[in-house]
Amino acid sequence: MGRYLENTMEGFRKAVNLGVGIESDVQLTRDNNLVCFHDKSFKVAGKWHDISKMNLEEIRSLKFVDKRVIPTVPELLQTFMNENSNLRFSFDIRSSLVGIKLINLILQYNLLHRVEITDRRLPILKKLRKYHEEANLVHTVPEKIKNFDDKKLDFALLEELKIDTLNIVSWRANPKNLKSIIDNGINCYVWGVNNKSRMKRLFSFNYQNKGVSAIYTDYPDTALKIEAQILGETLK
Repeated sequence: MGRYLENTMEGFRKAVNLGVGIESDVQLTRDNNLVCFHDKSFKVAGKWHDISKMNLEEIRSLKFVDKRVIPTVPELLQTFMNENSNLRFSFDIRSSLVGIKLINLILQYNLLHRVEITDRRLPILKKLRKYHEEANLVHTVPEKIKNFDDKKLDFALLEELKIDTLNIVSWRANPKNLKSIIDNGINCYVWGVNNKSRMKRLFSFNYQNKGVSAIYTDYPDTALKIEAQILGETLK
């Protein structure tokens, strides 16, 4: 969203052209359509609207100031899933019902291995694991948690739920927390990585021959350049 409107086909196209993955927020409309949109409610022409209380046709009829068109998840998957067999999709969900409908959809498209479902709420992730044993679930750690140790994070529960990846906010991605995650055998994603200094620090991090597994950024073009630069220096 640093270059294009977030959760739009134009922004997704830019990501695909760069060769990086797609991240989106997913909500459910009143008529059971999964749509890509961040906020639960929003204001257009001085009036507030709630995604869950509108059908898709009503949403599409709104005149956004930025002229966006809110895409559905099927539209997103149908457009890009065959362009790059390595393309990964990450979806942040609004509810367990959204997660279940999303799992059904990606099973329909045979994309289970390429889609990750992320959420902060472990009870919701537990419901999704009960619903499907092989869905790729990622736990986004609440920002209020400062230190990632056994007292703050239930690593035993993560193992029970077959969740092998934590997604943490960039300002909590200090070496101590990253090492704690790796020591517990968990992969680490970092979101909100939007400045060059954090990109450089995270791409350079190495502990026991492991590093950060993925980052979420509004500037993937910049991140790719920094990653290539660091990789080139490492190979010298």
